Amino acid sequence: MAVISVRYNDSSKAKAEAIAESIGISLSGAINIFLNRFIADRGFPFDVTAPREDNALFKDKDVNAMFLQAIKESSDAPIVPRSAYLDESGNLRYTDE
Repeated sequence: MAVISVRYNDSSKAKAEAIAESIGISLSGAINIFLNRFIADRGFPFDVTAPREDNALFKDKDVNAMFLQAIKESSDAPIVPRSAYLDESGNLRYTDE
């Protein structure tokens, strides 16, 4: 069995270890899974592209703002019961009508 040494920042390593542990594997196991997929796919098992300048990385505040906007928009929308349907004319009807 070969040993591979990788330099990685402490914070990201801790996050990766926590995620691996939460799904029941070690970080070493996660890396082995990645390497096996890398070999099977003959490359990365995901797209590798340069980030776009307009949204290279979402910042937490940007994601939070998007969620808050989605919540606001959804709370303004009417709530339609599951027993509702649109008739041939596009009118909202209820099954108990």
